[in-house]
Amino acid sequence: MLGVFLTLGSVAQAADNIAIGDINSDPLALGDSNTFTLNTFAPALYKAAFLTSDNSALTTDDTLPAGTSVDFLIYLSNESDLDIVDVGIIDTLVGFTYVTGTLHVLNTTASCVAQCNAAEELAIYTAANVPAALKSDGAGDDEASFGGTTVEVGNNTTAGNTPQDATANLVLALVFTATID
Repeated sequence: MLGVFLTLGSVAQAADNIAIGDINSDPLALGDSNTFTLNTFAPALYKAAFLTSDNSALTTDDTLPAGTSVDFLIYLSNESDLDIVDVGIIDTLVGFTYVTGTLHVLNTTASCVAQCNAAEELAIYTAANVPAALKSDGAGDDEASFGGTTVEVGNNTTAGNTPQDATANLVLALVFTATID
């Protein structure tokens, strides 16, 4: 199960907006030429998997034996010029066992121009899967936590995690390792 909680604040989805009123007391100064469109993207959460041993990307058609170590990448590419505040990412592991001490959170990689391609996903995974992005497993001390069968970024459901924002024009990435049951 993969879920995301996003608080968009004042971020507007794509919509036509019409200016009304007058300019310098001239009520006819605003016309159809003053119609403008705000274009923002609808945030989307993506998940990819990589073989821990050699960082090769996995697909849904791959068959691997029990005990194989897999790195999961969950990310939100914020392609807008606005921060998305108080993001929550939750992933429930089914058929996998979390490897203690492997949570990484990073929000410094440049966003993709459109939906990230395989090369961009590998770059995000590589950037986030470094010691500097490593977080502890317990709730209450940093951006991410693991409890029971659930990995979480942000404080939307686990009190004590720190709030996380998806910074404008950057990728908010979570990487963790699990073994196949």
